[in-house]
Amino acid sequence: PVEVVDEAGVAMIPAPVPQECEIESAAWIPMQQYKDMVRGNDGGSGHPMMSHVMDVLETGMQIRKRTVHSVVPGRKPNPMYHPCVTEE
Repeated sequence: PVEVVDEAGVAMIPAPVPQECEIESAAWIPMQQYKDMVRGNDGGSGHPMMSHVMDVLETGMQIRKRTVHSVVPGRKPNPMYHPCVTEE
């Protein structure tokens, strides 16, 4: 999100907005609560892909976004997120 800095120099992060027809609600939560939620540690079913994303971030790697064009005629391009792998 884009931060807005007030007159006192305090960064204000706007409230998240749920995507229409996809997300019921959106809110900022503590990172540990989010990790527990996506890994199913809170009693829920978890989210395998987001759990993997958290594993990648915990290794210190960054996530990159790419736009992938579909081979299906008429389908819009989709974002694809992947770990940033560099060779040393």
